[in-house]
Amino acid sequence: MDLRQLRYFVAVAEERSFTLAARRLNLSQPPLSQHIQTLEAELGTQLLYRTSRRVELTQAGEAMLVRGRAILQQVKATETEVRSIGAGLVGTLDVGATGSILRGRLAEMLAAYRKVAPSVKMTVHEQAPALQIAALLNRTTNICLIRGVPAERGLTSELAWREQVVLAVPRTHRLAQRKRIALGELASEDHVILDPDSSDYARYVQKCCVDAGFLPRVSQQVVDAQSMPSLIAAGFGVALVPASIARFTTADIVFLPIRPSPPAADVFLVSREDETSMVVHNFIRLALRHLSHRKSLS
Repeated sequence: MDLRQLRYFVAVAEERSFTLAARRLNLSQPPLSQHIQTLEAELGTQLLYRTSRRVELTQAGEAMLVRGRAILQQVKATETEVRSIGAGLVGTLDVGATGSILRGRLAEMLAAYRKVAPSVKMTVHEQAPALQIAALLNRTTNICLIRGVPAERGLTSELAWREQVVLAVPRTHRLAQRKRIALGELASEDHVILDPDSSDYARYVQKCCVDAGFLPRVSQQVVDAQSMPSLIAAGFGVALVPASIARFTTADIVFLPIRPSPPAADVFLVSREDETSMVVHNFIRLALRHLSHRKSLS
């Protein structure tokens, strides 16, 4: 017995007619009758009483109809599940990100993905970039979002969105009235900085200052850029932060564009080169499509 025979039998049993079943199956009646006869021969029992007006089920046929419907439903459910898994629409996804990136476009990107793949169980970890990379290499997370391309082997990166570094100053600061600022003008300021050991991005920002002619005079040091606004508002100095930090930030802080040549704070989607999960590949594909669409609208 094969699935085609089973499907043909269920059609005849439900229609109580070879003619109607053949029409439903888009099949001519003689081959349909032959398939049913072959099925009965293989099972060694009669499934149908054939009369001149209609078809009736034998007791074995009644049992066959119940079982047949259940089997076909299971087959359909299996096909749907396997296709969904293959398309990356079912499974688990573990995403690592810093708090400042969550303040950016990541939140809207995750919301858009959940609408497309609601059956994927998604977990978001707020972690320092170095911990994200370690988790990715240890296979305890699937994707991380960091500012910059990691140097570690075995990883691959895709640009998610571009962002610039801006200067955050207290509203009462003497620079707050400026329209823009050059990096070299910050040499005499106290700085709240990212711990240079926390990420390549933190070291990159520090290097930009050195290239501008000064090493930041450190007032406070943190591991996440989203911790900076509170310290700036409290008067601990100024800070070079990603532009997205300006979102949902207190009115006590002013953000100034850096001109010329603002440092970059671009965000990259990072995953393993040997990643086999279709959930991961599908997330990256849909995320990049969403971000590209948002860019075209802006």
